[in-house]
Amino acid sequence: MKKLQNQNRNAAFTNKQRGASTVDVMIAAGFIIGAILLTVMIVPKVQDAMTISSFQRDASTIQSGVLRWKKARSNYTGVTLTEICNQNILTKGGTICGTSNNGQATNPFGGNWTVRANSNPGLFDIVATLPNNPDSIAEVADTMAPITRGNCQSATPCTTLTKTSTSLTMTF
Repeated sequence: MKKLQNQNRNAAFTNKQRGASTVDVMIAAGFIIGAILLTVMIVPKVQDAMTISSFQRDASTIQSGVLRWKKARSNYTGVTLTEICNQNILTKGGTICGTSNNGQATNPFGGNWTVRANSNPGLFDIVATLPNNPDSIAEVADTMAPITRGNCQSATPCTTLTKTSTSLTMTF
């Protein structure tokens, strides 16, 4: 009889353990679902930050290319992105020049890069369009303002950075 009672007691403990195991699995599943949701919420912000960083890097690369193009010229009259790409200052067919060496649809936001002499020929402008993400224009403008000729703290007010709803003109 005593043996039968021990078996019943062991069976009762085994059944309790089965329930505890189910609760453990539910808690673990909750943590995993929470981690997945957190990741899904963070990924777009990380992607935006990476795109802005790539945009800033490309603009700096173009700026350096224009300075290399100028060499001993007295001003920037005649400078274009096509000219810089064709002289192999920037890599032909690369991510900035594109397959046509004109900077069309090559910036990280899917827009165009353009280089031109400023109305003051001792300065030059880099123009970038952001057609696929106009919501980011304010953040991109604030990011780019400090590297323009005016070293502005932010996009407004900044005399060397002009923004529209889909483009930035940066003066160097």
